[in-house]
Amino acid sequence: MNYKDFIIGDALKIAESLVSISDFSKGKTSKIFDHVQHSNAEYIVLKNNKPAAVVVSMPAYREFAEKAYKLDLLLEYLEEIRLSDLAESRMNSDPKAQDFFDFIKEQGFSLDEIMDGYEDVEIE
Repeated sequence: MNYKDFIIGDALKIAESLVSISDFSKGKTSKIFDHVQHSNAEYIVLKNNKPAAVVVSMPAYREFAEKAYKLDLLLEYLEEIRLSDLAESRMNSDPKAQDFFDFIKEQGFSLDEIMDGYEDVEIE
């Protein structure tokens, strides 16, 4: 299959999955839902000729939701790695970088003083 056939095939699939919201008020709802449930079809619902919603089966929805959750976890993990690498890079490149506890000790504070002050702060 060449690229052009692939694009045309996808366009036909999309065109076949379009359904006007008015079809739902014309008694076609049951037929559409049965088709979704039994063949795992997907429909794009048009309102005023613009995509407004998607109708998918419950198993497909659960699969999408699970993949979205896993993708969120992956993105959070990648962000943690990026921030860790950035912090390590800054620690290695900045000779003035120092441990937080060394810094507060150098400034004449104790961790207890900071924690006591933290509890007194109110954010509105």
